[in-house]
Amino acid sequence: MSGGMALQVLGLFDNDIHPIGIDVGDHSVRLLQLRRKDRQLALQAAAHIDLNTTNDQQTQIERVTNAIKQSLQAGSGQEFRGKKVILSLPLSAVHSKSLRLPQMPDSDLSQVLPWEAKDRFGFDTDDGRLAWFRAGEVRRGTEVKDELLLFALRGESLTAHLDAISDLGFTAEAIDLAPCALHRAIQRIPSQTGSSGVTAILDVGCFGTQFIITTGGGNNDQLVFYKHIDMGTHAINETVSQKLGVTLAEAAQMRARLGSGVSNSAEAASLEETIRDAMRHTLDDLSRELDMCIRYFMVTFRGSRPDLVTLTGHEAKCAWFAESLATTLGIRVEAAQPLRGVLDLRDIIRPDRSGEWTLATGLSLYPLKATADGAGGGVAA
Repeated sequence: MSGGMALQVLGLFDNDIHPIGIDVGDHSVRLLQLRRKDRQLALQAAAHIDLNTTNDQQTQIERVTNAIKQSLQAGSGQEFRGKKVILSLPLSAVHSKSLRLPQMPDSDLSQVLPWEAKDRFGFDTDDGRLAWFRAGEVRRGTEVKDELLLFALRGESLTAHLDAISDLGFTAEAIDLAPCALHRAIQRIPSQTGSSGVTAILDVGCFGTQFIITTGGGNNDQLVFYKHIDMGTHAINETVSQKLGVTLAEAAQMRARLGSGVSNSAEAASLEETIRDAMRHTLDDLSRELDMCIRYFMVTFRGSRPDLVTLTGHEAKCAWFAESLATTLGIRVEAAQPLRGVLDLRDIIRPDRSGEWTLATGLSLYPLKATADGAGGGVAA
């Protein structure tokens, strides 16, 4: 990672194969690789493996390594090709802060920010462990400052993941930030970026949620707001578990089964309503948090209210989740479809339920080689 992030044009590659995107989460690992086929994107391979968190003898890195090994053996019917990978680290490993500083050139900021980051994060951010974005100008009276978004990794966490990738025989071409990869994947589908020049993305993970706002549109997009929210799928399943008096695993299975619309019986409808009631308090809390984020963005940067929130991650396949947030926020909420129009998806990924693959898709689309005639755009770390 490096400082002074700027928007880059997403270019096509000299060869047909894109790098392997590896989305390392706290609960699972997803690998996805795209290729070019007749000037269109096609799926080369994809795999998803849940991490074995029941084995207390394994470290998290060992769980990730074993999951990637399994993923390579359980692809989509075709093999992953090449050794180049783009990696994103678990949400729990990425630290983020926003701060305001007097306006200064990038060269001066590069000198100042490591000290500011150490003070706020409590650890050194040397050797490329710090990335920063200019969110925008903030005016208070006659005083003008720049609001900056900082992202940092602990050195030991970064080294451990890179060593694991190297031991598997891969070459990590880049460590990408989740907001950048998510945005890059969403930008493939213009209808999912909103019509007001403001793109809002809500990425719900297992143990945490990210809310991202960019402005500008297309290749001029700029990351202006980022918020990590300590609520994810695990917390929702816990609420359902407590409400229904079932185990956490049973609650997760019930939500997945009903969310898939497998049964339309009266009993299923009654159970669905019970689960909705159990989720309502948690989703109301999340809606209030998102509303405050949007208000902050509008007041601070004089931005337009988003007319669409694109939902990615664990809850993208749950229609109730999107419906509840849309009702409370008064904003359209739609599940991401980052693989819409991609060829050869086969059984591993349904185009209409590809929201969970948004991050891995954006990683495989990382612009290793930008060209003047590139298609699409995105924030690249």
